Amino acid sequence: MATEHDLLAAILNPEPAYPWQPMAPEVEVYLSHLEAEFDALADGDLNTAIAAGWQILAAQMTDQMGAAQTATQSTPAVDPAAVTSVLDQLRQFQGRMPGGLLQGLATTATGLVRSGQPLIDQLVQCVGDTLPGWNLDDLAVLARPLAYSLRDGRGEILELNLRAIPAADWESLSSLEQARLALTIASVALKAAQEERGAS
Repeated sequence: MATEHDLLAAILNPEPAYPWQPMAPEVEVYLSHLEAEFDALADGDLNTAIAAGWQILAAQMTDQMGAAQTATQSTPAVDPAAVTSVLDQLRQFQGRMPGGLLQGLATTATGLVRSGQPLIDQLVQCVGDTLPGWNLDDLAVLARPLAYSLRDGRGEILELNLRAIPAADWESLSSLEQARLALTIASVALKAAQEERGAS
């Protein structure tokens, strides 16, 4: 919004911000006017002007940082016991995905289950950090059948996905196989998190 205001002010201001053609004859008048303003400031006034400008900039930065911290703090805290319970459900995949990624999926799924977002968005967001090179829209296409199976309570799609992906080390899988496996494990994590939430 501030950028739009700056653009509008620049359009409506009859005096140009700076000359577009530095070799044009009228630029000399513009530059001499700037030099006269600069020379009018004594050393003390210059330091005062710089200090005042810095205080304005510091206040704006503090406001922005405060807004960012408020947005971060507004996310709900995740119950460590619930994460542990979900992680226990994911232990069956220890040989197929690194433990750190399983931990991340369990933590994210536990937080997302309270978000009220559609299941497909929860699945995509759950694996977003695990698969940073993937476009979210492409992940949504892969996640759609799993979201339907989560909603309907049928596990055939999960079993089909797991059988279609080779039982190999995570690093040896192709990026598509990694995406399919991560989404499948995320659907198990979300289902476990939903059950954990219903039990508490």
